[in-house]
Amino acid sequence: MIDPADIAEVAAAALTQPGHAGHAYRLSGPESLTPPDQVTRLAAALDRPLTFEAIPDDEAPRQLPPEYAEATFDIFRDHPELESEVQPTVEQLLGRPPGRLEDWLIRHRDEL
Repeated sequence: MIDPADIAEVAAAALTQPGHAGHAYRLSGPESLTPPDQVTRLAAALDRPLTFEAIPDDEAPRQLPPEYAEATFDIFRDHPELESEVQPTVEQLLGRPPGRLEDWLIRHRDEL
């Protein structure tokens, strides 16, 4: 999970400051969160009970748009590290830690 504002700030830095040409940056938030962790934080921000229910892989294409299910499987089955590794990139490029999910949820609570 990464705050979209962090993505925008890194992109602005990469596009306006010297030394970034030809670089590709992996970004992440400050911690690795499983889907149940994310739902727990969302429930706390909304101050209401929410539960996470995993669905079996073979059921996903019937419950989700097929393209979404296929893309999700491609990313997370073949590259689980893309979701679980915390990257130091935001702090290295911006000189501050990345935003936490809880902070984003609080800022956007009225939109949820």
